Amino acid sequence: MAPRKGEPGRFLYRELAAELLARIQSGELAPGDRLPSETELIESKGVSNSTVRSAYLLLKADGHAVSMHGKGVYVRDPKKFLRNPQRRLANAVREAGRSIQSVDLEGREPTVCVAVDFIEAPDSVAEHLGEGQVCRRSRSFSLDGMTYQLATSYIPADLAREAGVDQEDTGPGGSYQRLADVGRKPVKARERARARVVMPDEVEKLDISPGMSIVLIERVVWDQEGRAVEVNEMTLDGTKYILESEFDIP
Repeated sequence: MAPRKGEPGRFLYRELAAELLARIQSGELAPGDRLPSETELIESKGVSNSTVRSAYLLLKADGHAVSMHGKGVYVRDPKKFLRNPQRRLANAVREAGRSIQSVDLEGREPTVCVAVDFIEAPDSVAEHLGEGQVCRRSRSFSLDGMTYQLATSYIPADLAREAGVDQEDTGPGGSYQRLADVGRKPVKARERARARVVMPDEVEKLDISPGMSIVLIERVVWDQEGRAVEVNEMTLDGTKYILESEFDIP
């Protein structure tokens, strides 16, 4: 790239981003490789530091790169996760002892960090589960060393203890299978999704860069008697997911 200063109609940062993306897509730069530093690109391409930073912002916003604090900018794995709630919540998945996450990951199981405690239900949770104490299950999901989702589930305290979902490891089929085992089988769910820019405290937790988009999903689950058994608040890396739904048209 040999930019001419002052040439109208040229967006040098887009050209630089396109050039780097071509190197990524060709395999010259593989996932985990460090991209050239600002100094290297300024010297080799004859562009300004603002041009380099804008080019990297484009690559990061599209999920092709990620900043590592104090290390530089690195190529991300371009593979997307296909998230289909109808398939991931199917009875057959948990009855086979599989995790919901394995559906998104095409059979692979993620690394999961779990913390369990009991708290008074926040207002947004009490709206569905009622006031009182709930079991809070906070989890982070990682694959190949990169965290791609955070999730916090709330289950009525007494039910959590009865079903054994107050333990970090809920066993084959996960929490929903344990609820079914005690006669509170999940039969209906509603998910609401919205997107926003990642907050500073979420950047490190999700291994993404400032300015990137995340998807927030709230799922409420009811049993066969219409009683709410769980509220789940999920935070997804918006660049890693394709959200898919299948439904009959009434």
